Amino acid sequence: MPDRHPDIQAVSDTHADLYEAIATLEYSGQRVTEPAIVSATGLPGDVVAAGLAKLVAEGLLVAEDDGTGDPAYVPARRGWSTVPGQAEGKGLG
Repeated sequence: MPDRHPDIQAVSDTHADLYEAIATLEYSGQRVTEPAIVSATGLPGDVVAAGLAKLVAEGLLVAEDDGTGDPAYVPARRGWSTVPGQAEGKGLG
C-alpha cells in the first residue's frame, strides 16, 4: 500500500487554524512552540495540545525537540518556502 499523503484541506477548521498559525509564526521568525500557538490563536491550551497531537499523528506536522524547552512545530512537508525569494522547502535558517 502506498504512503498516504497528508492533506491539510481534509482537517477540521480548528486544525486548519493551528496549521495557519504555525506557518505565520514561522514566517515571522518566531520559534513555533505550543505556548506561542496558544497566544497567536487565542484557543485554550488543551484544544491546541490536542490539535497539535492530531496534526502530528496525521503526518502534517513534525515536533522538533532542540533541547531548549517546548518542542517547535513545523510542517512535515511543503512545496513552498516561508520566506519570499527563498528556495522552496528551506524554511527559516
